[in-house]
Amino acid sequence: VSVVMPTYLHAGFIGRALESLQAQTFTDWELIIFNDASPDETALIVAPFLSDARIHYHQEARNLGVGAALNHATSLAQGTYIAYLPSDDVYYPEHLARLVALLDERPDVYLAYNGVRWHQHRYDPTLQGKGAVGRERDTLTNPPQYPRHSPIPSGNILALVQVMHRRNHEAVIQWTPRTVKVSDELETDFWRGLLDAGAAFAYTGEIACEWLDHPDQGHKRVALHQGGLSRYRAQYGIGQGEWLNWQPSYGMQVNERERYGRFAVERSLPTTGGLKIMLVGELGFNPERIMAFEERGHKLYGLWMPNPDTWDTAGPLPYGNIENVPFDHNWRARVQAIRPDVLYGLLNVHPTNMLDEVLGAQLGIPLVYHIKESGFMCLEQGTWPKLARLLRQSDAQVFISAENQQWFEHALGQRFDPALSMILDGDPPKIDWFTDDWAPKLSAQDGEIHTVCPGRPLGLDPFEEIAASGIHVHFYGRHFQQWFPDWTHNSKNTGHMHLHPTVEPQDWVKELSQYDAAWTHIFRSNNNGDLRRAKWDDLNLPARLGTFAAAGLPWIMRDNRPSLVAIQRIAEQYDFAVAFRDFADLAGQLRDRPRLEELTANARKHRFQFAFDTHVDELVNLFRRAIATRG
Repeated sequence: VSVVMPTYLHAGFIGRALESLQAQTFTDWELIIFNDASPDETALIVAPFLSDARIHYHQEARNLGVGAALNHATSLAQGTYIAYLPSDDVYYPEHLARLVALLDERPDVYLAYNGVRWHQHRYDPTLQGKGAVGRERDTLTNPPQYPRHSPIPSGNILALVQVMHRRNHEAVIQWTPRTVKVSDELETDFWRGLLDAGAAFAYTGEIACEWLDHPDQGHKRVALHQGGLSRYRAQYGIGQGEWLNWQPSYGMQVNERERYGRFAVERSLPTTGGLKIMLVGELGFNPERIMAFEERGHKLYGLWMPNPDTWDTAGPLPYGNIENVPFDHNWRARVQAIRPDVLYGLLNVHPTNMLDEVLGAQLGIPLVYHIKESGFMCLEQGTWPKLARLLRQSDAQVFISAENQQWFEHALGQRFDPALSMILDGDPPKIDWFTDDWAPKLSAQDGEIHTVCPGRPLGLDPFEEIAASGIHVHFYGRHFQQWFPDWTHNSKNTGHMHLHPTVEPQDWVKELSQYDAAWTHIFRSNNNGDLRRAKWDDLNLPARLGTFAAAGLPWIMRDNRPSLVAIQRIAEQYDFAVAFRDFADLAGQLRDRPRLEELTANARKHRFQFAFDTHVDELVNLFRRAIATRG
């Protein structure tokens, strides 16, 4: 038996795994350890075990990803059967013996598996319980909808540690490398491939191994609630020019090359006149906007927030010419060696602690602080004193709306210098997505009302009233549909809910412009014109607004007058608001075709006000004023 062991950052676990292998009652095995460029003490821990001639150790200079690691290790294997021992898992002494016995006795079986202990107290034949035994194909082909925080959202039935199989299909069925796809469905795809090739699976009937549950499990680095694309790139050192096809089973998916490939062109930067701008923190939903700085001759550096949330973006990025500075014990010296002209701190509340540390380092470099959301979260999380210090002591401030600035002025009891502050949405999209490939309106074809929601359906409830008013809603985004499964299912039953996959930025205009109007966050405001009474909904500019602007769509919102609400003020300023009192009122407004055409024309006329490129020169001028003021 050839036992394959891919390992990365498991120096604390691997000794336990190796001991469990050497304790096997079946002794005719070899082990192939494939160290996938792990920057820890793995080699030191493994060294004493190499006196066992059955153990072979291979060290990569650069991380390849677990799929490629499994393929490389398998190609080195000499055994009749392949078994797997991830370096954080454990065999019980009879594990190999039971699997070998089943495969020897039953030539019709291609893959054998023992039961597994997992989550410490669970003992199951498969990760989906007893029901999957003998029904492996059905369980993998028709998985149920798993809840958002399921420990195995991919629906995988077998952990690697459970499995031993023959090698007949090895030339055709291989593990998916990272260069093709990154997913927490790595095992699931491999099992499906074997089953599609005619392989039969069988259970030995015994629990004989352990799948260790801990925060650094590989699938959790991809899963929505514990991983994310930016964390993954940083964890494995994936830098510029390396593109990932990010396809988690649950959450936002992105093929980086398809979405951002247009920004990969090398740019020659002017030798004079441009600023050295160090981005500090994270970039939110539309990170490609920062390429507008490079296009104007500015040099970018990145001091990125560790462990961003799954929906936030932090470097390293696959595109651009950004030089990344690790936020480690030596970050101050690195920043001072670069001597950037300005530190651009952004964006959401998550990097507040980091930005406060950067501010407190007193580097002598101007800090321009751009805050998107939200002061309320800092109050709740205990980071309000740091946020207040950042706003008071930064050299210039950028607020996403006038209402945001006024709220902070009330909260801090001070006014911000108009020469050193400005209003700019924190996360506007890049102008490249504002194309002119308009689609004909669906309503012109069937006479119905067609609206669109490409984000969380906040306030679209009860949907039965929307449907009864004759309003169709086209709900985009597989991950949003996963987040609201009951609402999505029940709404679809009305016949007025239509589900679509996520629409990519390059398709915003040609896909979304076919609708009459788009849903913002729907909520009731109670501030009655006093921002001291405001809640976050009153101040927020949801990320989807840039998408709506690109597609030239009027914004649907509740009529919250006389309250002060940022999205309503902006939409009324440009006259593309569809502000309603109830859903019947909304339907009446959307049936007023001449007025709707006027609103659509206004939305298209003013849409470039919502592109980052339109305002980037003004932002750079703010940087220059901050630099001059500091002297």
